Amino acid sequence: MAKNRSIRFTLTFQLTVFLFLLLTLFSALVLQRFQEVLYDDTDALLRSKVEGLEDSINVYWVIYARTKANEQNFAQVARDWINSNARSNSPLLAGLIVRIYKTDGTPVGTNRKDLDEVKIDKEFLKELKEKKALVQNVALKNFIGFDVRAESLLTYVQTRRNDYIIQTALENRKIEEPLYRLQVVILLLLPLFLITGALLEWVLIRRSLLSFGTFMEGLRRTEGGGHRQPFDIDEFPETETRDLAETFNAMMGRIEATFDQQRRVFEDLSHQMKTPLAVMRGELEVSLKKRRTVAEYQQILASSLEEVDRMSSIVENLLKLARFDAQEFRLELETLPLKPLLASLLIQVEKLADSREVVLQLNCQEGLQVRGDRFKLEQALLNLLDNAIKYARSKTVVTVTIAEEEGSVVIRFHDYGAVIPAEELSQVFERFWRSQSTMREKGYGLGLSIVKALVEMHGGTVSVASSEVAGTEFVVRLEGVKGES
Repeated sequence: MAKNRSIRFTLTFQLTVFLFLLLTLFSALVLQRFQEVLYDDTDALLRSKVEGLEDSINVYWVIYARTKANEQNFAQVARDWINSNARSNSPLLAGLIVRIYKTDGTPVGTNRKDLDEVKIDKEFLKELKEKKALVQNVALKNFIGFDVRAESLLTYVQTRRNDYIIQTALENRKIEEPLYRLQVVILLLLPLFLITGALLEWVLIRRSLLSFGTFMEGLRRTEGGGHRQPFDIDEFPETETRDLAETFNAMMGRIEATFDQQRRVFEDLSHQMKTPLAVMRGELEVSLKKRRTVAEYQQILASSLEEVDRMSSIVENLLKLARFDAQEFRLELETLPLKPLLASLLIQVEKLADSREVVLQLNCQEGLQVRGDRFKLEQALLNLLDNAIKYARSKTVVTVTIAEEEGSVVIRFHDYGAVIPAEELSQVFERFWRSQSTMREKGYGLGLSIVKALVEMHGGTVSVASSEVAGTEFVVRLEGVKGES
């Protein structure tokens, strides 16, 4: 089981690891580049030293030849020159190795007698004579038998008097000492940088998460129950925390609205169930007070059965809405031509319209069709049609209009009847809601909720508008399907 870690610790750890990798990579690149520069500089130093040696020996030889000897004693000239000049106060050049050879590879003079001579074979001499200069890494044994690695440059010098070979070399340890010092500095500074960086990261992350801590503190205050006050988003300067607070406010608003709706549903349900139960109880109590005739008992039982049917209808509709909420219904989609569909529904309600002296009228464009579940879509449209007839005034017209508007199919149910007040329009599709203007008709306030659920299952919308002058109109919008019916 993973241990719980704070965001602050996790971010600090991850950033420290990233900083460690970054510094390690940077240090490796610096060391590599520094090493390349050291060896390049060493090569350039050795070459410049050779040029100086060549000029100096030539000058020295001329003076020596005039004063002490002739051209036959070049070896003595070389040894004397080395003893007099191959010294340096520079820490780097203190490890400089200078040797002079004859053209056959025979050593003439050296400034480091503690190191053995390098054997130069004929093939190497031939290549050196052709290329004039060769760089190699050599191992020279010292007087106790240990190898001393050195970067060596051999140069073939041609003069009018004598040809000779100059070897300048520098011990690797002298070259690499600055590199070692740099490595030590990096090894000492890297932990210091990491610790300092981790502390700075901790402080900066802590400051960045202050608003998140404020947000969490606000959440903890809601754990005690009671009405939750929405977050003031101005408390959060960071965009991410502000967005989180806004999203949480919206989510909690929806949750609270759902709980309020459920509370109202239970209150309305208890009210709706209370009435038929009270009626049934009263009738049964009256029937038990004295003996009744068969006809009277039949009347009481019929009334009780009517109340049972009423409660069954309420429960059935509530279960249907619950299944809609749980998305348990599946649509069996097919292409439905709307004109014949609405025409068949008008036939079903024709007797109801005649009993209320209401005229039905269908206006429909040809070829309009939608994709939907025939049974469920018929149920929604039939509820709207039944609703329009039920609340229409006598000797008025209920009009069903089907048209295409902006790529959607729009079905309008219009009647002149009870007007829904403007302040009640937003509540029309709520469960158990009934307008005060329609209380004269029987109903439970669930029909329009079912209509809304069915239409939204088909990806559509339903709305209502009502006024004394224009009448009441329910509008269903569905996505249309191209093609002829």
